[in-house]
Amino acid sequence: MTVKRIFQKEPVLSIATCLALISAFIVHPDTEYFSYIDFRTLAILFSLMTVMAGLRGQGVFDRLGHTLLSHTRTTLQLTTVLVGLCFFSSMLITNDVSLLTFVPFTFVVLNSLDASVRSKLLLPIVCMQTIAANLGSMLTPLGNPQNLYLYGKSGMDMGSFVLLMLPYSVISLVLLAIWAMWLCCGGSSIAVTHSEATSGPDKKLIALYGILFVVCLLVVLRVLPYGVAFAAVLMHLLSRPPHSWPRRLFPDSYLCSPVHLYREFGPY
Repeated sequence: MTVKRIFQKEPVLSIATCLALISAFIVHPDTEYFSYIDFRTLAILFSLMTVMAGLRGQGVFDRLGHTLLSHTRTTLQLTTVLVGLCFFSSMLITNDVSLLTFVPFTFVVLNSLDASVRSKLLLPIVCMQTIAANLGSMLTPLGNPQNLYLYGKSGMDMGSFVLLMLPYSVISLVLLAIWAMWLCCGGSSIAVTHSEATSGPDKKLIALYGILFVVCLLVVLRVLPYGVAFAAVLMHLLSRPPHSWPRRLFPDSYLCSPVHLYREFGPY
C-alpha cells in the first residue's frame, strides 16, 4: 500500500527509480558506478534547496514581495515587479524556489484587482514569470542545477562564469522590459491591496538559514569543501523533529530521496 501511495504522490521520482533499476541490467553494476555520481553538485543542491525552503517557509520572500508592491501604482509597475521578482531572485534562490514562491503570490495580488485587469494580466504574467525565472537563473551557478554542474566541471571562477553569461542576461532583461511595456500599453492606474502575514517570522531561524546560505556560497566559490555545507545543513535538519522540516525541499529534483520520503510518508 505504501508503494502505491509513493507512486501516486511522486510519479516522477518513482519512474526515475524504475528506469534506474532497468538501466542496471543494461550496464551492469561495478566498482565504477560511484564515479558516475557528482557528489559535490548533489551536496550543494541539497544544501541550497534546504536553506531556500527554510527561508521561504519563514515568509522572507513573501515579505520582500509585499514591500516592493507597496510602491506600485500602475499596471506597468505591477507587471515589472512581479516578473522582475522571478528574474532577479532566481539568480540566488534558484529558479524553482523563485517560481514556487512568487507565482502563488501573483495569484493573490491579481485577485485583488478589477476583473478586467486581472483577466488581461494573469495568464501573460504567470507565463512570463516562468520564462523570466529561467532566463535570470542562467547568470549565476546558484541559479539552477545545470549551471552548478557546468560550473563545477569547467573549473571556472565565479567572476568568469558571471561575465560569460552577463550579455545573455542583459539581452533577456531588455526583451522582458519591452514585453512589459507592450502588454501594459495604455494601462491604467491601480490600487494593489494585500493582507500582511498573520504570524511573525522566527528571527533566530532566519539568521541561522542566512548563515547556512553564506556557507553554501563559500562552497560554491570553492573556499570551503562541499562536505562542510552538507554536514551543517543535515545536522540542522536532524536536530529538529521531522514535522518541522521545510516542506517540498526539492520541487522537481529529489536529491535526497530517503529524507523526502520519510518527511512525506513516515517510517515504512
